[in-house]
Amino acid sequence: MRLTRITMVASTVAVVAALTACGSSTKSTDKTAASSGNNAGALVGVTMPTKQSERWIHDGDNVKSALEKLGYKVDLQYAENDIPTQVNQIENQITKGAKLLVIASIDGTAITTQLQEAADKKIPVIAYDRLIRNSPNVDYYATFDNFKVGVEQATSLLTGMKVLNADGSAGTAKGPFNVELFAGSPDDNNATFFFNGAMSILQPYIDKGTIVVKSGEKDFKTVAILRWEPATAQKRMEDLLTRPTAPGRRSRACFRRTTVCRSVSSRR
Repeated sequence: MRLTRITMVASTVAVVAALTACGSSTKSTDKTAASSGNNAGALVGVTMPTKQSERWIHDGDNVKSALEKLGYKVDLQYAENDIPTQVNQIENQITKGAKLLVIASIDGTAITTQLQEAADKKIPVIAYDRLIRNSPNVDYYATFDNFKVGVEQATSLLTGMKVLNADGSAGTAKGPFNVELFAGSPDDNNATFFFNGAMSILQPYIDKGTIVVKSGEKDFKTVAILRWEPATAQKRMEDLLTRPTAPGRRSRACFRRTTVCRSVSSRR
């Protein structure tokens, strides 16, 4: 929740800056922006990927609430991880006269046409959390240090297994521990940062045998879960557990923040 709040605040600041820039020749993040200039009560279009993850529900609600407190009207939409649905939602927000678009994209490369349409109408765009690629028409990017998130996730795993103590010193457990790796969606730019950050911590323990990945599946492309789908992660975990090399029990390292980890926890 702490990272969610940080990202929400960063996005809100970017929203105010973008809308203020629309109404004057100078940019400002002053919280009085919504009550002055041409953008008082302006419509902000916010599109989130899905309601299947509590994280996106909280993010959407928090961003909407923060913007409404600043005096803006908010059209909040969820696309349920369907790219054509998100495309239509963005197009509808442009048609409604949105003065700004805040987009947490499903696929960071799939909305270039809509971004060009927004640019033609001089509508600023904020990429929220997930980087929008292959387009020059993104004005702001609100995110956090995703590599560090991966570092913290891996450190938490080692602490939980007592390989490390809470202060970072060596713990009492020596292993070996059987661990399987799960990563985020390959079309989400953040997922590679999570994974690389985590592996920067775990790889030394894999090299010296403290952690053993019995499946041998350690590269991002193999362990990535498209669209972060819990069902896909569940199926992969079940497949791993039914292989002849599967031990009786293993841990899983999930380099994301929500449902993939929960979906496989019951089958460890």
